[in-house]
Amino acid sequence: MSPVERIYELVKALPEAQANEVLDFVELLQHKSQQAAVSSKLQLLPLPVLKGYVPQGWKDAIYEIR
Repeated sequence: MSPVERIYELVKALPEAQANEVLDFVELLQHKSQQAAVSSKLQLLPLPVLKGYVPQGWKDAIYEIR
């Protein structure tokens, strides 16, 4: 039996409130996985310098998703 099938069988036997907790946890794991995928695509890029001057308030770097 695959892990998915085993989880399904176990969750089927739970009361609805506990099944919802399992669902929340699975959605949390999915969200973490998606965030990790996005984070791995971030690259640190230097800011442009305008005639040797970096405008006040600019951060040291920007992030860009590629």
